[in-house]
Amino acid sequence: MNRFKALILVATSLTAISAADQFKQYKFKSGMVFYDVKTSSFDEKLNSHVEGIARVIFDNWGLKELKEEDVSEVQSGDFNDTRSRHTLFLTDNGTIYSVDYDENKIYKSRDKDLDLAITQKKDLSDESVKSLLKLGAQKVETQKVAGYECDLWEYNDQQVCLYQGIPLKIVIKNAGFISERKAVKVVFDTPIPEKEFELPEFSIQEDGAYSNNRASIVKTEDYISSILDLKKQLSQKGINLEDKNTSITPNLEKDIINALGKRYLSKQKKYLPSLIDAMKKAKECIASATTKEKAKECLTPVESINDKLGDRTPSYNFDKSISDAIKASAIKKLDAEIKNTEVTANCVSKFNKTTDVIICTEGKLIPNESSSMGSGLVPSTNTEDSNSSN
Repeated sequence: MNRFKALILVATSLTAISAADQFKQYKFKSGMVFYDVKTSSFDEKLNSHVEGIARVIFDNWGLKELKEEDVSEVQSGDFNDTRSRHTLFLTDNGTIYSVDYDENKIYKSRDKDLDLAITQKKDLSDESVKSLLKLGAQKVETQKVAGYECDLWEYNDQQVCLYQGIPLKIVIKNAGFISERKAVKVVFDTPIPEKEFELPEFSIQEDGAYSNNRASIVKTEDYISSILDLKKQLSQKGINLEDKNTSITPNLEKDIINALGKRYLSKQKKYLPSLIDAMKKAKECIASATTKEKAKECLTPVESINDKLGDRTPSYNFDKSISDAIKASAIKKLDAEIKNTEVTANCVSKFNKTTDVIICTEGKLIPNESSSMGSGLVPSTNTEDSNSSN
């Protein structure tokens, strides 16, 4: 497993961070918008009609936000059917709840970009207008919807009427398809009862890849700190990634990856040897475990080190029972994890740049080489510095 791959995605999607006094998703501290939803699609063999309601409710400038849609769809023609579709999403201070009404479950997760925006107190209240401008939309007139004058934007086959960045009407028209979402009641800057944000009493399932456990918290903290470090270095070099004239050269991209990976790479150097030792001991411990509780205890040292790294510990299936087959499967999984970690640890011990470690773990770089050219964000001054840390 290449533990640095995600950094490339972070680097390629990175935008500069702007700070404000308060995280803002909206220009109002609180609000409720209720919509009528109507959609019709038709062809020679099938007609479909959707009708229902939707609502958007937010408080604390959008730090807490609920989006819900409840509609019925009727299909007629060669195939007749009626079905309901109910969706609900609640975002509460970075935690995202997605309700599945078919399975009676709630899926709980987080989003690193949202965490970063909240931590940096970003003002996103103008993003809807910025997005329309990027699409090439034109503001054509003003309309009154639910008692508010909104700006009507048009692009391709769509119309969006925005009031202070909030869509009060969205219309999509093309051959055989018409969809309209139109606000019928709008309330701003009034106290929102807590009951408006209540979730159904379904079981909650956390997203294992990014939950509220210690590893995910550490990972988020490191992610934010790395972005701040990068922002500082970019500012010192006079580089603004939001400037459309800024060219992301291959060398600059490497330097960005290395700056983002520096904190994690330092942790890898410190903890990977002990992680490998802990996994080897866990194998021996699991082999002799007689209960599921004991087997889970065998993994405690592994989980503790992964928490410090901000890495998720894989599941070894000891939650419900213990058997020879389950233990054998866990030991096989640990063997693979040990092998992958040993490859990473070998490269981490030899290189001080994330880009070099990534290539090394793919078997494309030998220890006396370096992929970094030493230019861009942090220029190298001599050949002896080609493997020094950023």
